[in-house]
Amino acid sequence: MALRLARRAVIAALGGALTLGGCSSANPITTQLDYAPSDGILVRLTDGVSVENLLILTPGKGQDGYLLGAVANNTSQDTSVTIDIPGMGFTKRFPAPAATGTNFSDARVTTPPVDAEPGATVPATVSSPAAGAQDVQVPVLDGTLPAYREYLAGR
Repeated sequence: MALRLARRAVIAALGGALTLGGCSSANPITTQLDYAPSDGILVRLTDGVSVENLLILTPGKGQDGYLLGAVANNTSQDTSVTIDIPGMGFTKRFPAPAATGTNFSDARVTTPPVDAEPGATVPATVSSPAAGAQDVQVPVLDGTLPAYREYLAGR
């Protein structure tokens, strides 16, 4: 009798383990998915060219902004990336030398007045000669977070 109970317990445990193990086989491993671990967005143009942490920083709607982020080029070919925000009349081309990138946060790239409140997004197009264009929604933030206050100091 005790042997039968032990067998049933083992069979039940194996059945439960197989059932639970089957759940994970049908789901993707989320740590292997691309995502933007920042406040800005990630725009992957090709396997080796991306725009990272893209966002607009402004003190408020109707005021000039700063375009923050960087272009990363992990290929052996020089290229460029253009960011176009038609609703603001903003277009800027950024060089992306091979095996490096361009940090336009340090360059203090300003934008015309931002027609969105902080917390909203604005439509933009990110493009490169090799990858074509992608339409994206760029987040608009203000100086609430300490990391962004330096960009708005004196405004």
